[in-house]
Amino acid sequence: MNKLVRLIQLSAVMGLFLLGVAHANVGGKNVILIHGFNPFHIISPPSDNGKADALNYWKKVNPAFLRQDGGQTNIIHWPSHKRLTGSGGIISIVQPQIQALLNENYCANQCIIVTHSTGDLVTRYLLKNKNSLFGSTQAAKLKVAAVIDLAGAGGGTELANFGVGIANGVNYGSSIISGLLEYAGFYFSFGLNVGVMNDLQTSVARNHATNGFPSIPHLRVAGTGSEIYGFATHAIIHGADDSVVPLHSACGAAYANGYDSCSRDTRVDGKVTSVSNAPSSSQLYDFHYPIVMSETLAHNEMQSNTTGNTMTSIRSLESAYKNSAVYKQAVDIDDYEKREWWDWWSKYRYISGSSSKSVSTMLVDAVIR
Repeated sequence: MNKLVRLIQLSAVMGLFLLGVAHANVGGKNVILIHGFNPFHIISPPSDNGKADALNYWKKVNPAFLRQDGGQTNIIHWPSHKRLTGSGGIISIVQPQIQALLNENYCANQCIIVTHSTGDLVTRYLLKNKNSLFGSTQAAKLKVAAVIDLAGAGGGTELANFGVGIANGVNYGSSIISGLLEYAGFYFSFGLNVGVMNDLQTSVARNHATNGFPSIPHLRVAGTGSEIYGFATHAIIHGADDSVVPLHSACGAAYANGYDSCSRDTRVDGKVTSVSNAPSSSQLYDFHYPIVMSETLAHNEMQSNTTGNTMTSIRSLESAYKNSAVYKQAVDIDDYEKREWWDWWSKYRYISGSSSKSVSTMLVDAVIR
């Protein structure tokens, strides 16, 4: 029988992603969804602050994530042509949407926030500054059991460094690569307002995402697959990446190093072996826990219904989870080890049935107990 792997200690995630409930529901906790960067907003800013695009962004996610009652939505929207903070910025657009949920006591029994890409950066800022954003009384209503970050970009990406450089008149010699990125929807040109891309530069993002986080576990899912434009972006990004976000960000590492894995005892393809170029538990941001990796999972497959990506669980940080301040109760993922025919002398660890499921369905089916 498959071996149960303990990943994180938190009773709030027991029974994760129950299906067939009117509300988006995670183990009895309501869900809030916060999307990532939309490159098309840079060229054509949305008139609705990105609401329609946000609804479309999450339409292929497992239904357990989505709120179904009364025409209300648990999907938070924001436009990518804006900066993270400041007058009229992303946080000022997100704040009243969260406030509306708090007014109906949506998080009275705690919420689970699910993010993708830049949604990680938005959420980190929101949670770190909730008292100043909502006032202490209302902030107390924003009770968050856990954050699940899919390809989290809270640590920034070198792709943003590159784009901002072009917009500021730097990197003139990179016209071929910028042309390829434009083909992929990443429009970088001199004098262009690149909005939140400024905040996604590695140094800027990491000024927003320093330690001192609230004691809320951030469970990280990371991939190193290729989008159609990956042949252009892989060369720009430091270390392994999913064509947009490097592992140093997706893993939740406190340093922008060129990592090859989120685990020191498992490669992203599931091979159980020593990995020297990976963050240790002490090199992660506080309360940030990588739990799942996939060698073939690309950036925009995280929130979609794409299947065919074998995923592996991360065990090497189990002791850190046990010793964390959020220790409550074990949550297990069903996995197994095998020897592949091309590498029969080595062991590989896979999450049961993951290759036939999307990321969100894998989380629904694998973590529920």
